[in-house]
Amino acid sequence: MQFYKLKVGKRSLFKAKEKSHGFTLIEVMIAMVIFLIVSVSIYNLLQVSRVDRNRSSRRADILKNARVAVHLIGRDALNAGLGYHKRGAIVPDNFLSSKLGIPADTNPDRDILTSIIAGNNIYTNNLQPDPNVKTDMVTFAFRDLDFNDSDVIELENVGNPTGSPQIGRLKTKAANGAANIKKNDLYLIESDTSQVGVMASGTNGTNEIDIAPTDPLNLNQPLNGINENGSLLRKCVDSSDTNCTTYLASLKRFFLVKYNVKTDGTFVRTVIGNNRNAVTPADQIQEFPLAYNVENLQIKYVLKDGTVTENPTVGADGIAGTNDDELENFNLIRQITVTLTVQSYENDEQTGKLDKIKVSSTFSTRNMDYDAG
Repeated sequence: MQFYKLKVGKRSLFKAKEKSHGFTLIEVMIAMVIFLIVSVSIYNLLQVSRVDRNRSSRRADILKNARVAVHLIGRDALNAGLGYHKRGAIVPDNFLSSKLGIPADTNPDRDILTSIIAGNNIYTNNLQPDPNVKTDMVTFAFRDLDFNDSDVIELENVGNPTGSPQIGRLKTKAANGAANIKKNDLYLIESDTSQVGVMASGTNGTNEIDIAPTDPLNLNQPLNGINENGSLLRKCVDSSDTNCTTYLASLKRFFLVKYNVKTDGTFVRTVIGNNRNAVTPADQIQEFPLAYNVENLQIKYVLKDGTVTENPTVGADGIAGTNDDELENFNLIRQITVTLTVQSYENDEQTGKLDKIKVSSTFSTRNMDYDAG
């Protein structure tokens, strides 16, 4: 440090002057290290935030799809049996297996299309890591209360068109009773002897409805068929006659909807029948995707006596489709618990694995306690 002598008047002042200099190399390196440490810390915090944001976004998407799907099942579970018939509709043998996918039975008797049809471990799933695990299916039937202003259509007789003895031609009591009938609609025909599920083939005038055995779902049986292979719409001859219908009878439209997961993980709601604009028979099976990347669908049922089961109809042998099954046990269902397992579309950045979320809900089937309406 140098000192300079300054004279101001008679006094001398001394001013110190320091030599200026820059940072040393060590100081620069220390500053750079500190900067890097701070930058890496900030970057890591941003990365954690981004990962959390992506994870939350994925989970939100999964939950949204799953909840919508489960909500729709709950809505139809609540409708199950609404205005239908407490026992169910009688349909041809193995209709349930061919159209709904449950195991075929071993007897030649007609099936009963109850308000709820449960299918346990039916479908394989490519997203399922365990190849032995299969997904469930459930189907609901309920009346269309908007049809014909909620009034049933009264029937007074059945005949057949000239030269077509296999076609059942139903005659309504009212002169314009067939005005609201449409081709391909599903109808439940009830009398004190039977409850028959049919598909309309068309109308003849304003008061006649044709039920032909050539319907797209193979639901109708020929009027001139014999025993189990004949239509239950045949008019009973006397009180001892069986496999027939007494007239007076009534007709109402009903819905049939099915829920299941396809092999590729697409969860679908399938509407069976009632497609009035159909061009081909395949158009009567309409699939509507609800959610994707569904790994599993499992359903449990609470019966009227409190029993919890995955298959209400299976007998003592524990095998579906054998002689000890009781299809009418489906009518004992009072609650269903639906559990969906859904995967994310991409791997988690930290774990490197797919996110999986389970959504479970229980629904009351309160309309199962009531009879036709």
